[in-house]
Amino acid sequence: MEVILKYVHVVGLSIWLGSMVTWAIFAAKLAKFDPTKNTTGVLRDLFSKISWSSYAVSLLSGIALYFLNESTTSNWYIEVAVLGLAGIVIAFHSLATNVSEAIRGAFNGVMLILALVVVYLATIYI
Repeated sequence: MEVILKYVHVVGLSIWLGSMVTWAIFAAKLAKFDPTKNTTGVLRDLFSKISWSSYAVSLLSGIALYFLNESTTSNWYIEVAVLGLAGIVIAFHSLATNVSEAIRGAFNGVMLILALVVVYLATIYI
């Protein structure tokens, strides 16, 4: 059971990180080709659904791994805590639309760093 949860957790993290990076790359380019932002809005909604779904799978599987792991050397709680913090930062970034572009850019950087830390922590605990 633990092996399956680890697999689901890592796949969820990979999809979550991949969707964030892909959207970060494409969003800037789409502004040039889609001045009405119709296509951009549709793609943003799609990437948001994919990202939040894979985030939820990762968070739930990480919590389950924390409770299933009997090793005293395991630090799954750290990985789950950083994943939770990343979710809070991403939610703030998604909901706070009236902040300056500089602050949104800073949040983008923090989101990426937190996501990379989560993936790193998940891989060292496997």
